[in-house]
Amino acid sequence: MSWLHELYKTYEANKAALGKVELNRWKKEVQLLPIAHAFQNAQVEVTVKANGEFHSSRTIEKEKAATLIPVTIESAVRANAPAPHSLHDKLQYTAGDYEKYGGAYKNKNSYEMYIKNLEEWCAKGNAPQEIKSIYEYLKKGTLISDLIEDGVLHAENNTLIAKWKQEMGEKPEVFKVLAGDQFSTFVRFTVRGSQSTWENQNIVNNYIKFLESKLGNVELDYVTGNVLPKAESHPSKIRYGGDMAKLISGNDSANFTYRGRFTDKEQVMTVSYEVSQKAHNALKWLIDRQGKIIDGRVFLTWGRNPTEMSIPTSDESSLDMSLNGEDEEDKTNNVDTNKMFAKRFNKALAGYKECLKEAENITIMILDAATPGRMGILYYQNLHPSLYLERIEEWHKKCWWQHRNKNITWYGAPKLEDIAEATYGEKANPNVIKNTITELYPCVLQGQEISQAIVQTIFHRTCSPASFKEEWQWQKQLDVACAVMYHKFKYYQEGSEETVAVNEYRTDRSYLFGRLLAIADIIEGRAMSGSDDKRPTNASRYMNAFSMRPESTWKTIQIAITPYQQKLIQKKQSNCQKDIDDIILKFEEDDFSNKSLNGQFLLGYSSQRNKMFSKNNKDNGGENNDNTSK
Repeated sequence: MSWLHELYKTYEANKAALGKVELNRWKKEVQLLPIAHAFQNAQVEVTVKANGEFHSSRTIEKEKAATLIPVTIESAVRANAPAPHSLHDKLQYTAGDYEKYGGAYKNKNSYEMYIKNLEEWCAKGNAPQEIKSIYEYLKKGTLISDLIEDGVLHAENNTLIAKWKQEMGEKPEVFKVLAGDQFSTFVRFTVRGSQSTWENQNIVNNYIKFLESKLGNVELDYVTGNVLPKAESHPSKIRYGGDMAKLISGNDSANFTYRGRFTDKEQVMTVSYEVSQKAHNALKWLIDRQGKIIDGRVFLTWGRNPTEMSIPTSDESSLDMSLNGEDEEDKTNNVDTNKMFAKRFNKALAGYKECLKEAENITIMILDAATPGRMGILYYQNLHPSLYLERIEEWHKKCWWQHRNKNITWYGAPKLEDIAEATYGEKANPNVIKNTITELYPCVLQGQEISQAIVQTIFHRTCSPASFKEEWQWQKQLDVACAVMYHKFKYYQEGSEETVAVNEYRTDRSYLFGRLLAIADIIEGRAMSGSDDKRPTNASRYMNAFSMRPESTWKTIQIAITPYQQKLIQKKQSNCQKDIDDIILKFEEDDFSNKSLNGQFLLGYSSQRNKMFSKNNKDNGGENNDNTSK
């Protein structure tokens, strides 16, 4: 129950945000909902007079359709069962003349149920005058007639037109905002001269008190330990408006939800209505505010208090993390040196530590739905802030490399999504991507090893540069793969300062073979520099074969690069033969063989390229004239 308790406490700590609209990072409006309320997109707005007479109506633009509506316990989770909301709702509930204009009720009593509930709110709940005015209007049963007369809805032969046809002329506004036919229109109500009912805090508070007065079945709440009215059902619509998957559900008594352990669902646990509402509303708010959703799977990290909300997440790259901690005027994507980037990264980390020094904990949660009605928690961790930041920092130092994405150069760990895409490709099934990201979370937060399946797959993809359309795409692939190999082979243990420089003392055969291939690639690229020949180098073409049979493939490559070495001599440039000889001398007696290579091959290859590119840039006044290509 810890996740429910954490969400409940988050709601309590952020009550100041109730009813306040804010923009998330995607410029979408988000709001922490009060209990007994939900968001619903409305298509039509009706304004009534204070005396209960119809005043006017209009079609609502899609951008302004989101409406805070009061809901009952039943209507909050309604699917096919008739359960009217308490004020704003569809025509089949709010219109007494629904059947008169061709509407087919799923339940004959839909309108009567709605009016009875509204009447009860007015009478027993001492509803505000605005609600009483709306009730006086709606009980007349003329809603659709008034909307047709006002030109908002459209009928033919006393029947609402289901679909607008081209020959009928210009399409009316209501058909532009409806997903279905006119019978599915959702209507919201307000009173002329008064604040909008969905923005009126007095109406919101009044309805909450009215609904709570109707709650019964007081039992022990497992979350707070208090005796409170229990929740008979729990909210859905957690990830988005049409989401019917629930985190807590016990309506499957015919199968195996609790059979064999309990005789009824109440024996599993009881959660109060208040706690369930607050916890689920906090979760919805957090997902909208800062969650990341990939193919329906939610990745969410949060702290309890407002100052703890902007914290680094487990799936961020070192670049994202450093930018989050920078002053606006200091934000820049390009970093020239590792020392500069490390300074900025450490500054950001210090900022996070200062922000979280008084925090109680950080919560990480991954959610997904296996079926349309059932949602599960795939991963859950509750960590002390200092431990959380320590593990984040450790990951960013252990899964480390230099990254050059087009014109951007930075150092550190890539995004988890970039690792997943580098493993299976950008066009991989989204289900595979989200599963890979989920698999990587324990590597970040619990210090686990990256699985051998990911290491091997990303290695083989990187060894096939010809499969990438653009050079920068393969360069990004190589950099991400090297970060994974840096983590896998624990290169971070060699010293306190991370570096992509060539390790002249490393004699691992895979590393040495990688250096050899990089030199062959550079030789051919330099020889072709300035020509119109843009074909891939032999080293690039043979890279995959080289990784599997290095000795025999090297002989083929060495023969192929001989003419290019001669061409470099003619240009009075280094043919790199001494570098090749020096590397070959580092091999142990039995290591220069056809035994396949491991991921250290990519580290040696990338480090050698970096070294030779840097030297060439220096020799040419900062310009890179190499013509190496995949």
